[in-house]
Amino acid sequence: MTTTEKVQQKFARLLAEGEDILRRNGWNGQDYQRHPDDVDYRRFRTEALNLTRVVCGTDSDHYRELMRIAEGKNTSDNSYYFKDCYGALQAAHRDFTDGFLFELRALVAVEILGDFIDQAEGLLEAGHYVAATSLAGAILEDAMRKLCASRNIPVPEKTKIDALNAELGRAGVYDKLVYKRITALAELRNNADHGHFDKVTQDDAADMVKYVRRFCADYVPRGGGP
Repeated sequence: MTTTEKVQQKFARLLAEGEDILRRNGWNGQDYQRHPDDVDYRRFRTEALNLTRVVCGTDSDHYRELMRIAEGKNTSDNSYYFKDCYGALQAAHRDFTDGFLFELRALVAVEILGDFIDQAEGLLEAGHYVAATSLAGAILEDAMRKLCASRNIPVPEKTKIDALNAELGRAGVYDKLVYKRITALAELRNNADHGHFDKVTQDDAADMVKYVRRFCADYVPRGGGP
């Protein structure tokens, strides 16, 4: 199941639960027969906050409205405002369905990179360590491009790892140890791509794939970037 499908499923489950709570408490669009249970109110609000934070971001109107309710002196412990939490979640779901993906775009990008890293690990397990090295190098280059974009560092379309590394190092995005490690990985990838198989070992490939996975986890932007 993709990240998008998981989010859609989460929205559907939480909205259905909210609708059921409103119905059980006699909400007619204007008032309740009785206020929702306090435990239901806090739990639903917390889940709605978590979901809108991931999908819409902390600067979104949806998240801010839910935070306003959660922190308000007159609203945080008043389950009358369950309806307002439900409405904010409905609005977030509508924007999501209409294609306004917000921070989810970055999550999907990370998910795609993760899928490719899984493929590189699969190549390693099958003994195709040169191919795994080439793929890991391509993943690293793509991750570095995303990192440059998130820092507004302009790079030419055909720029390779070494040039990206120089720009990111110059901008202080990471330290000299990371810079030196990426320089070595760029050379390893180059050897794999140009058929210098005597300069690529299975241990080198395994270390590279492992490092690229960690680099993506540590540096690929998960929100606020393209």
